[in-house]
Amino acid sequence: MKRISALICAMLIAVAAMAPAAFGAATQTETAAAASAAEPGFTIVSSSPEDGAKGVAVDNFSVKIYFSKEMMPASEAVRAANEKQFSLKDPEGESIPLKVYYSEKEQKQGLMMVAADFSNNNENNIQIKGASEYVLTIGEGLQATDGTVLGKTSTITVTTLNQQRSTIVYMILMFAMMGGMIFFTMRSTKKAAEKEKEEKQTKGVNPYKEAKKSGKSVDEIVAKNDKARKKKEEAEQKRKEAEARLEAEILEKMRREKNKRVSGPRPISAAGSTYKVEVKGPKKEEPKKTSKGTTNPKNQSGKKKNAGKKKKK
Repeated sequence: MKRISALICAMLIAVAAMAPAAFGAATQTETAAAASAAEPGFTIVSSSPEDGAKGVAVDNFSVKIYFSKEMMPASEAVRAANEKQFSLKDPEGESIPLKVYYSEKEQKQGLMMVAADFSNNNENNIQIKGASEYVLTIGEGLQATDGTVLGKTSTITVTTLNQQRSTIVYMILMFAMMGGMIFFTMRSTKKAAEKEKEEKQTKGVNPYKEAKKSGKSVDEIVAKNDKARKKKEEAEQKRKEAEARLEAEILEKMRREKNKRVSGPRPISAAGSTYKVEVKGPKKEEPKKTSKGTTNPKNQSGKKKNAGKKKKK
């Protein structure tokens, strides 16, 4: 009897000792299972443009997404399934055709890029519009390289740039820039001209250096320089006036010499020429020939005339 009682007590003590461990093991298993069910396989770390971004470019519309795991599945079937996990819709609910790209250089950072794809025939003429809100949806079935799934649907909402407003702002900025360039160019040109004039006025003289050397004030040195400059300018003006008067006198003298009249004809020898001019008078008429001989035949010398007279005798 005592042995049976002792055995029963030992069994009760053993059961009491093992019960807390059993309850603790069950509790840990349930907690781990609940945590695994609550947390997804991986998450979205960041995106470019970010969720809620505004002023996104319309041309080459694309979104870069960085995940917490490597995104480079080797299976083509998995890649095709991943591409179906992305969808982009415009404000009217129309779906935009997409192309999904994987990054070999940044695969460790889990980079994927989703871009609008209009390379195929676009029957509905769907385009990315300006000043419109687009929603990119990433499905929970997206798989990483190790086969884990995202486990949670996520969205990225962006608003495209208002191109009309952007064009107006660009034109305003362009005209403002051109106006600023013209203004500053004119200003710099004016300053350069003033500086050049000032340098000409005080050329060769440093009033501060001269004042320090002579012990006179700067105002006195500047006044002296101005006086010398004015005197030099007056002398230069007088010289120019004298040259103008002399030039006018020479021109007047040349004009008078040109218009001077000759009082009478002058022989060419008076100008120093030795050329002789033969002056021929009016041609004399020859005497008419008669039938009778003449006492002085033409072209006969004195001897012939005498010989003819002797024969007649």
